[in-house]
Amino acid sequence: MGRLIIVKCDCGFCKDDYMYGINSSYPEENKHQSALAKSGHYGKRWQELLMKDPELRVNAEYRLYQCSGCHKLISEHCMDLYKASKDDDYYIPETNEVLYEYKHICPDCKKKMVYIPISQEHCLTGTDNPEELVFCPKCGNTVIASLCGYTD
Repeated sequence: MGRLIIVKCDCGFCKDDYMYGINSSYPEENKHQSALAKSGHYGKRWQELLMKDPELRVNAEYRLYQCSGCHKLISEHCMDLYKASKDDDYYIPETNEVLYEYKHICPDCKKKMVYIPISQEHCLTGTDNPEELVFCPKCGNTVIASLCGYTD
Protein backbone atom coordinates (compact mmCIF):
# COMPACT_ATOMS: atom_id res chain seq x y z
CA MET A 1 0.00 0.00 0.00
CA GLY A 2 2.66 2.53 0.97
CA ARG A 3 5.52 3.30 -1.34
CA LEU A 4 9.26 3.62 -0.93
CA ILE A 5 10.79 6.31 -3.10
CA ILE A 6 14.51 6.14 -3.83
CA VAL A 7 16.27 9.41 -4.60
CA LYS A 8 19.59 9.30 -6.48
CA CYS A 9 21.95 11.95 -7.85
CA ASP A 10 24.85 11.56 -10.29
CA CYS A 11 27.18 13.29 -7.80
CA GLY A 12 26.72 10.31 -5.46
CA PHE A 13 25.69 12.40 -2.45
CA CYS A 14 21.99 11.52 -2.54
CA LYS A 15 21.04 7.88 -2.36
CA ASP A 16 18.28 7.39 0.15
CA ASP A 17 14.91 5.70 0.51
CA TYR A 18 11.91 7.68 1.72
CA MET A 19 8.51 6.49 2.94
CA TYR A 20 5.65 7.86 0.86
CA GLY A 21 1.89 7.41 1.24
CA ILE A 22 0.22 5.04 3.68
CA ASN A 23 0.60 1.39 4.66
CA SER A 24 -1.45 -1.17 6.55
CA SER A 25 -0.63 0.44 9.91
CA TYR A 26 -2.05 3.83 8.81
CA PRO A 27 -5.09 3.78 11.18
CA GLU A 28 -2.83 3.18 14.21
CA GLU A 29 -0.28 5.73 13.01
CA ASN A 30 -3.05 8.26 12.45
CA LYS A 31 -4.29 7.79 16.04
CA HIS A 32 -0.73 8.09 17.35
CA GLN A 33 0.00 11.31 15.41
CA SER A 34 -3.38 12.74 16.47
CA ALA A 35 -2.53 12.04 20.12
CA LEU A 36 0.87 13.71 19.68
CA ALA A 37 -0.80 16.76 18.10
CA LYS A 38 -3.35 16.97 20.94
CA SER A 39 -0.50 16.85 23.46
CA GLY A 40 1.20 19.86 21.83
CA HIS A 41 3.97 18.00 19.97
CA TYR A 42 3.07 19.82 16.71
CA GLY A 43 2.59 23.20 18.34
CA LYS A 44 0.04 25.01 20.44
CA ARG A 45 -2.15 25.96 17.45
CA TRP A 46 -2.64 22.33 16.34
CA GLN A 47 -3.32 21.34 19.93
CA GLU A 48 -5.97 24.04 20.33
CA LEU A 49 -7.64 23.31 16.97
CA LEU A 50 -7.94 19.58 17.71
CA MET A 51 -9.20 20.13 21.25
CA LYS A 52 -11.77 22.70 20.11
CA ASP A 53 -13.18 20.67 17.18
CA PRO A 54 -13.44 16.88 17.73
CA GLU A 55 -14.47 16.39 14.07
CA LEU A 56 -11.02 17.45 12.81
CA ARG A 57 -8.82 14.62 11.55
CA VAL A 58 -5.05 14.45 11.02
CA ASN A 59 -3.65 13.35 7.67
CA ALA A 60 -0.77 11.15 8.87
CA GLU A 61 0.32 9.88 5.46
CA TYR A 62 4.06 10.06 4.74
CA ARG A 63 5.14 12.70 2.24
CA LEU A 64 8.45 13.80 0.78
CA TYR A 65 9.50 17.33 1.75
CA GLN A 66 12.47 19.39 0.60
CA CYS A 67 13.91 22.47 2.29
CA SER A 68 13.59 25.66 0.26
CA GLY A 69 16.98 26.77 1.63
CA CYS A 70 19.47 23.91 2.05
CA HIS A 71 17.52 21.31 -0.07
CA LYS A 72 17.52 18.73 2.74
CA LEU A 73 15.09 15.90 1.97
CA ILE A 74 12.90 14.31 4.64
CA SER A 75 9.94 11.98 4.78
CA GLU A 76 7.44 13.12 7.40
CA HIS A 77 3.80 12.78 8.29
CA CYS A 78 1.72 15.38 6.45
CA MET A 79 -0.19 16.54 9.59
CA ASP A 80 -2.74 18.67 7.67
CA LEU A 81 -6.14 18.91 9.36
CA TYR A 82 -9.46 18.15 7.66
CA LYS A 83 -13.02 17.07 8.48
CA ALA A 84 -13.67 13.49 7.42
CA SER A 85 -16.20 13.27 4.61
CA LYS A 86 -16.55 9.52 5.01
CA ASP A 87 -15.88 6.93 7.69
CA ASP A 88 -12.84 5.12 6.29
CA ASP A 89 -9.70 4.33 8.31
CA TYR A 90 -7.56 4.71 5.17
CA TYR A 91 -9.13 7.91 3.86
CA ILE A 92 -6.73 10.56 2.55
CA PRO A 93 -8.33 13.98 1.98
CA GLU A 94 -8.34 15.79 -1.34
CA THR A 95 -6.52 19.14 -1.41
CA ASN A 96 -9.78 21.10 -1.29
CA GLU A 97 -10.83 19.25 1.92
CA VAL A 98 -7.80 20.44 3.93
CA LEU A 99 -8.83 23.12 6.42
CA TYR A 100 -5.42 23.74 8.01
CA GLU A 101 -2.11 23.05 6.31
CA TYR A 102 0.78 22.12 8.59
CA LYS A 103 3.96 24.11 7.85
CA HIS A 104 7.02 21.87 7.94
CA ILE A 105 10.28 23.55 8.96
CA CYS A 106 13.77 22.26 8.09
CA PRO A 107 15.42 20.74 11.18
CA ASP A 108 18.81 22.03 9.98
CA CYS A 109 18.39 25.59 8.66
CA LYS A 110 14.84 26.34 9.93
CA LYS A 111 13.54 27.39 6.47
CA LYS A 112 10.22 26.25 5.00
CA MET A 113 10.00 22.67 3.73
CA VAL A 114 8.14 22.20 0.42
CA TYR A 115 5.95 19.16 -0.28
CA ILE A 116 7.11 17.18 -3.34
CA PRO A 117 4.02 15.36 -4.75
CA ILE A 118 5.70 12.36 -6.38
CA SER A 119 3.16 10.72 -8.68
CA GLN A 120 3.12 7.15 -10.02
CA GLU A 121 3.77 8.64 -13.48
CA HIS A 122 6.84 10.49 -12.18
CA CYS A 123 8.21 7.30 -10.64
CA LEU A 124 7.84 5.37 -13.89
CA THR A 125 8.97 7.92 -16.48
CA GLY A 126 10.36 11.02 -14.77
CA THR A 127 8.64 14.38 -15.12
CA ASP A 128 8.89 17.91 -16.39
CA ASN A 129 6.32 18.98 -13.79
CA PRO A 130 8.07 21.63 -11.64
CA GLU A 131 6.00 20.57 -8.61
CA GLU A 132 7.61 17.11 -8.72
CA LEU A 133 11.23 18.20 -9.14
CA VAL A 134 13.65 17.11 -6.42
CA PHE A 135 17.07 18.74 -6.04
CA CYS A 136 20.29 17.28 -4.65
CA PRO A 137 21.17 18.86 -1.28
CA LYS A 138 24.88 18.86 -2.24
CA CYS A 139 25.18 19.88 -5.91
CA GLY A 140 21.71 21.38 -6.54
CA ASN A 141 21.07 19.32 -9.69
CA THR A 142 17.72 17.67 -10.34
CA VAL A 143 17.77 14.15 -8.96
CA ILE A 144 15.91 11.01 -9.93
CA ALA A 145 13.08 10.01 -7.60
CA SER A 146 11.84 6.55 -8.44
CA LEU A 147 9.56 3.92 -7.03
CA CYS A 148 11.64 1.16 -5.49
CA GLY A 149 8.95 -0.87 -3.77
CA TYR A 150 5.89 -1.08 -1.63
CA THR A 151 5.60 -1.33 2.13
CA ASP A 152 2.97 -3.16 4.07
